[in-house]
Amino acid sequence: MEISLLAMDLDGTALLDDHKTFTPRLYAALSAAARKGVAIVPATGRQYAMLPPAVRTGAEWEDLCVLCNGSEVRRLPTGELLEARYMEPDAARQVLALARSLGLPVELSASGLLYLTQESWDMQRAHEDSLYFHLNNILPARGRTVPTLEEVLDRPGLDLDKVNLPYVPTELGAEVERALEAAPVSFAWSGPHSLEITHSQATKANGMLAACRILGVDPACTMAIGDSGNDITMLKAAGLGVAMGSAAQAVKDAADAVTASNREDGAALAIERYILGGP
Repeated sequence: MEISLLAMDLDGTALLDDHKTFTPRLYAALSAAARKGVAIVPATGRQYAMLPPAVRTGAEWEDLCVLCNGSEVRRLPTGELLEARYMEPDAARQVLALARSLGLPVELSASGLLYLTQESWDMQRAHEDSLYFHLNNILPARGRTVPTLEEVLDRPGLDLDKVNLPYVPTELGAEVERALEAAPVSFAWSGPHSLEITHSQATKANGMLAACRILGVDPACTMAIGDSGNDITMLKAAGLGVAMGSAAQAVKDAADAVTASNREDGAALAIERYILGGP
C-alpha cells in the first residue's frame, strides 16, 4: 500500500521522554517521507499553544496538525484554524457534575489555557507521582485558577476543546466510563488515570479524516502511529495502524502492526519500514 499521509501521535510516540524532542533518526525519516510526497500530520491531545519545539522547526513537512484529540485542525506554521468541533457548555456541565459527585479533579481546556479551581489543583498534587509532568510543566505555564468552572462556561464565545479528568482512580474507572457513555461526548484514556473528554465527533480519527479532506488524500492511503487510548480510533481508521511497543494491549489490539517503543526509535522504524520501503 502506498502511504500518502502519516498521522503521528506525539507524547509517548514521536517525542522522547522529555516531551520536547525527536531523535535525529526520526527527524531524518520524516524528512525523507516528506520528500517522497507524504503529508506528515501530528495528531495530539495538546492545544496549539502547548505544541513542543520538535514540530516547530520550520521543516518542510510542517503543515497541518490535529489538536485536542480532534477538536481542532490547524496549520502548524501559523495556527490558522481550519476545522473545529468544540464542546457544548451543557455537555461540559454534565462532566463537571460527574467529577464533583465522585470527588475528581477536573480542568476546562480552552484557547490555550487550562482552567481549574484551587481544590482541583490541590487534588492533583496529592497524586504528583502520576501527574509529575502535568503539574510541573503544563499547569505552571497554562493553568489558570478560577473560583468556579461554571463561571468559565458562562463566558460568551468560549472555544472549549476538552474537559480533562487528570486523575481517575482505578476503582472508579468503569463507573466514570459508564456515565460518559450516556453523555453527548467522546472520551479517551490518555494515560492509566487520565481521561480526556471532547465533542461527540471530536476524535483523532475524525481529525485525521478532516486532514485527508483538506489535502485531497484517500483515507485508505493513510498510516497512523500511536501509543495511548486516545489513538485507538485513529489506528482503526487508518489504512495502516501502527502501535508503539510500549502501548497498552488494547492499543496494540486496535493496530495492524506493532513497532518498538519511543525510546527505541519505534516511530522512525515504522516510517522506514512502511513508507520508505526499508527492511
